[in-house]
Amino acid sequence: MIFEALDKIRRNAIFSAILLLAAGLVIMIIPLEFVPTLILGLGYGLVIIGLVMGLGFLGSKKSIMDYIKFVAALAIAIGGVAVLIMRDNTMPVFAWVFGVLLFLDGTRTMIHSFTYARRSHRKAWWVLAILSLILLALGVILFITPWFNPLFSTPDHLMKAIGGTVLFAAIVSVFRLIWTWPVRKERKEVPENGQA
Repeated sequence: MIFEALDKIRRNAIFSAILLLAAGLVIMIIPLEFVPTLILGLGYGLVIIGLVMGLGFLGSKKSIMDYIKFVAALAIAIGGVAVLIMRDNTMPVFAWVFGVLLFLDGTRTMIHSFTYARRSHRKAWWVLAILSLILLALGVILFITPWFNPLFSTPDHLMKAIGGTVLFAAIVSVFRLIWTWPVRKERKEVPENGQA
């Protein structure tokens, strides 16, 4: 059971790292005039992801983690609808969406650091916990910046900041992959029912 969960985490970490890396690079190089189109695609994408996650819940075993994922799916779908409704206010919406997504990714990484990395006795597992805390903080900063604390003087600076934080999230996904990867080797070394 735990090995199936770890395999799923590894696949998700690889997918997340690739997706976040691509998103971060696109955000950093895209001209500002294409941001409204990007936000429109982001809104529809979030709605579709939320629906897919919600449908996955229907076929799941209904554990506590499945219920948490279902709540996250609802939040993502509602966030996508909110993005589509408020898309005229582009930069605050863009910062808000990525702030929330980075916060959720940081929360997921924190759970993985305590649930899998620490319990599997990985050396320096706490580094993953620290990186997830930094990711949580960056998500909060991005979320509040457009309304309460304009740290970035121009939309261009804000785009660069969003792109940079998304690239950092890609790096954290790679670390999450590294800290859960070696478990397979240990599984092969310890025979189960006389089989390797």
